[in-house]
Amino acid sequence: MSGEKMLLLGTVIVLTIFGFVFGQVVNAAIGSPGSDSDPLVTKSYIDGEVGKLQTQIDTLKAEVEKLKEAAKQ
Repeated sequence: MSGEKMLLLGTVIVLTIFGFVFGQVVNAAIGSPGSDSDPLVTKSYIDGEVGKLQTQIDTLKAEVEKLKEAAKQ
């Protein structure tokens, strides 16, 4: 191989290794998804959604009770 091709190949290998190492460092610094530092969802979002579901459950329970009372009559 000529000197230019060897230099190009060496540069590509060095840059590939550098990119891999840099990516690992960045990934380690950020943290993994789902950890305390990077949650998949926030607690406030879950609390809001649970609140909405609880309201729907309470409404449906009230409807069921009304239907039971209507069926008894």
